[in-house]
Amino acid sequence: MRPSVIVLVAIAAACGSDSSTNPPGGGNKSVDVFTLSTAFSPNFVQIAAGDTVLFHIVPSNNGEGHDVTFDAKSGAPANIKVTLSGDIPRVFTTRGTFHYNCFVHPGMSGDVVVQ
Repeated sequence: MRPSVIVLVAIAAACGSDSSTNPPGGGNKSVDVFTLSTAFSPNFVQIAAGDTVLFHIVPSNNGEGHDVTFDAKSGAPANIKVTLSGDIPRVFTTRGTFHYNCFVHPGMSGDVVVQ
């Protein structure tokens, strides 16, 4: 391979792929979390302080909505009330681990780790 091709391959490999997006012009990233029936997907995300988690709420198989309720902890973002559908962002500005539940569906939970 020519040196310029090797460099491009190395850059592409280093970039990798995940479910996050960077806004135009740089800045903080956004990570997607979906409600799939009675589970969050992914149910664990790791982000930097100032990043956003975009919760994509869709009805469960029986038509029920979902809520996102964070454990009472300093720095946790506002809870999301029971919603049938929508895309709801939450910005995390404080470092730590933030556990959340959907109380409509017991056992449906996830974690956001902010570094």
